[in-house]
Amino acid sequence: MTKRLEGKTAAVTGGARGIGAAIAERLAADGAAVAISYSRSAKEAEALVARIRKAGGAASAHKADASVPEQAKAFVEAAFKAHGRLDILVNNAGWGEFVPLEGVSEKHVRAQFDLNVNGPIFTTQAAVPRFPEEGGRVINVSSIAGAGSMAGAGVYSATKAALDALTRVWASELGPRGVTVNGVAPGPVETDLMNAVADDAFKKQMISRTPLGRIGQPDDIADIVSFLTSSDARWVTGQTITSAGGMTP
Repeated sequence: MTKRLEGKTAAVTGGARGIGAAIAERLAADGAAVAISYSRSAKEAEALVARIRKAGGAASAHKADASVPEQAKAFVEAAFKAHGRLDILVNNAGWGEFVPLEGVSEKHVRAQFDLNVNGPIFTTQAAVPRFPEEGGRVINVSSIAGAGSMAGAGVYSATKAALDALTRVWASELGPRGVTVNGVAPGPVETDLMNAVADDAFKKQMISRTPLGRIGQPDDIADIVSFLTSSDARWVTGQTITSAGGMTP
């Protein structure tokens, strides 16, 4: 039985851990060759590539900081060279630091906008010309924070709101080229970022606000990305799908 992404190649930024790793493994299970970028997690990236290959898939890992435009573009070229084509881009690399307005510094702003906004811009700019004539898929991993009002998350929320805007605009720009652009906006997900900013009390509070009664898992997000990359989502573009177990921002 042919897998639905057989013959396709997907590039996933920040793909060594957490949501990115789950996305990479899911797309590989769907039949895609997968290229992942990482900035510091070399061991995790190598282990992920080994798991995918052991399962019969094709994968490669490339060191690249998505917040640096030259490295973002170099990752796309490395992915294309490694696998001979590029059909799917998942802009997953992201970072957040929560501080109140009085604690916001220029470094705080630049670090988050460089990775969460500039990263997807320049990675997508490099990827689209590498898509085949029939088009491709761009998936932006956002957050419900983009539409939320959590104290201390001002800059992080602004970056994700900007990413949601890029999703809508790019869908309009790239539609004639056969490229769909969509986003996924997770709520709380059990990741390194979540554990860095949330203590047990915060997690309990989040669970109490979630109708499905738990913290999300990386696979919950990967499954939605899998759908958006498939032909089943051929008529979906410019949308950001909230994946938060019913939690509202």
